[in-house]
Amino acid sequence: MNWPRVETETLPWSPAPDSYPRRAAKRMPREYEAAVVPKIANQQLALAEETRALVEQATVAAVRFDTTDAHRVVPFTPLLLRSESAASSRIEQLTSSARKVLEAEVTGRGRGNAALIAANTRQMEAAVERARASVDGIVEMHRILLTDSAPEIAGVLRNAQVWIGGSDYSPAGAMFVPPHQRHLGELMADLGEFMARDDLPALAQAAIAHAQFETIHPFADGNSRTGRALVHVVLRERSLTTSSALPLSASLLTDTTGYFATLDAYRGGDVDRIVQLFARAAIDAAERGSWLAAELGAVRAEWNEQLTARADALAWRVLDLLLQRPVLTTAAVSAEFGVSAETARNALDRLEDDGLVISAQLDKRQRGWRSPDVLALLDEFADAAGRRG
Repeated sequence: MNWPRVETETLPWSPAPDSYPRRAAKRMPREYEAAVVPKIANQQLALAEETRALVEQATVAAVRFDTTDAHRVVPFTPLLLRSESAASSRIEQLTSSARKVLEAEVTGRGRGNAALIAANTRQMEAAVERARASVDGIVEMHRILLTDSAPEIAGVLRNAQVWIGGSDYSPAGAMFVPPHQRHLGELMADLGEFMARDDLPALAQAAIAHAQFETIHPFADGNSRTGRALVHVVLRERSLTTSSALPLSASLLTDTTGYFATLDAYRGGDVDRIVQLFARAAIDAAERGSWLAAELGAVRAEWNEQLTARADALAWRVLDLLLQRPVLTTAAVSAEFGVSAETARNALDRLEDDGLVISAQLDKRQRGWRSPDVLALLDEFADAAGRRG
């Protein structure tokens, strides 16, 4: 273990007046231990031989998936990002069926978890697409991810102490107390320098950047979602994934207890465990993604046998769109292919007549056509991760 460990500093704790019950305030400790996070921008990385071999194996699997399986049928990055966002939401105890989430995404409305996951999906897609692996990029990611749910703190570094676990009233005795806010500027700048390095294996760099970010915990809320999105941005910038998104959250979901224990180990100076965890997750994610690609290919082949439209009919092109967006409206088809609403409606009706989609009213204004085959695959993909966890 050659990685610097997190130390602590003793700080005074002064509860704000009227913030807590009077009796609780009197009993509250007046000091607490906060993390002193080491800088890593220039830290030499000496991974164990086992870890290096695992990273190499994971890198090969990720590149193979990105260059072959991710394009086996159609480029299905949008579907992978939706699956990744749903899995990321599941880590935060948000679950819903693929149908409800995608219908909420199409209408811009919805109830309960489906609406929250749909919003998370839109925000993750935007964050991963726009952000860079830099301090400004992290702030922009956070702004995008929290702009709807917590606009007052979106894209703003915290100005108060936060803590994980323990009492609601004091950081004393918490499971983990991130560094005091006065350290955030220099720690984030250091993280930015670390992410700019090009002398590290991409997967190891992404894993360490994620662990360091979660340890700094720079925002008042939304650190977990931002940290998971950051991994995709680092992998993209290092060109490990150039045209797809590895469903890493679905793989990390298999053992959330192990994930948090590995973060604790990283803070104790064990860098190999976090790198190994992400390498195994990448291998698993590539396998999951390849499975999904193969299943989508099988569905597409079955559709080819079922569809009775003319060879030049729009309905054939809509099939590929359904693999990426399994809930469609006439407006979506019109916009995608530059056709009239009537032409789009005729194509969707043909698919329904041939038993490939089912239509239903999404709201008072919109009717939707959904692919039960693709939606079932997405639910199976999500459920498999949940069961393995």
